[in-house]
Amino acid sequence: MKIAMLGSLGNINSYVIPELIKLGHEVTVVTSTDKRVSQIEALGAIPAVGTMTDITFLTEIFTGMDVVYLMISGAGTEIDLNREMQRQAIIFREAITDANVHKIVQLSSVGADAGPEAGSLHAYHYLEDELKKMTDVDIAFVRPVGFYNNLYSNLNSIKNEHAIYSNVPTDVKQKYVAPSDIATVVLPLILNTPKGVSVRFAVSDTFSLKDFIDELARATKISDLHFIEITDEQMKQGMLANHVPEAIVEAFVKTSQYQKSSADIYAALNEDNTTVGTVKLADFVQQYAQAIENTQENHRSSMIVD
Repeated sequence: MKIAMLGSLGNINSYVIPELIKLGHEVTVVTSTDKRVSQIEALGAIPAVGTMTDITFLTEIFTGMDVVYLMISGAGTEIDLNREMQRQAIIFREAITDANVHKIVQLSSVGADAGPEAGSLHAYHYLEDELKKMTDVDIAFVRPVGFYNNLYSNLNSIKNEHAIYSNVPTDVKQKYVAPSDIATVVLPLILNTPKGVSVRFAVSDTFSLKDFIDELARATKISDLHFIEITDEQMKQGMLANHVPEAIVEAFVKTSQYQKSSADIYAALNEDNTTVGTVKLADFVQQYAQAIENTQENHRSSMIVD
């Protein structure tokens, strides 16, 4: 098959692309920088340099493809996340339609089916709704839960203060996922996209911040590693102090409030639509412990505002 993939050589694609190449498929990888061209070619894929906001470029790349994998990569210039997602969704839909593509796999997010109470996650609702307007296209939405990497936003405070700050209580159970476990969901959907519109959730493990702190304290021998609960207002002021636009701050604070109720954020997950992967808390803690020791590597969370 001929497959086009957005997302360059990001966390998920770095697992999926080599597997597709190994299976003999022709893979075109969209990247926004020339710096990735040689790496993409080294994998046996075809690089296409351009941006996801360029509808003419996307239409040209998508034309003749059997399957297109879509994802939102990076933050744009728009401070209104909903408006930015609406604009990007229209670009995707028009490019897919003009290119006459009939099979799509879209990386979405948990919370895409929720209302405005989901905060920043609600933006994916606009993306999914816009793509579903194409009634002659098979669309598989992949909805990961929170990325393990989001916990790297605590790395500096762990190193410097032996503390984790959060406005989500320490005993709230949350679901996390590793890129490799998302890839195990994405790959078969690219190879065999179900008819109509389908949704798959990707999960690796479920645990609280207390569980994370206990495991990390044991792994790193930081015996005084502790949790400090902050208010929503303190979270907001901290983000504003880091020059995050207020509209984005409000959206992310609302998301954190939504995360406090697992009954709401995970309501749509069930045994039939959820794939539970193999990367567990203990595995991630080992990676995190190495990040604490290694001062050279740059570990970043997967949140737009970080």
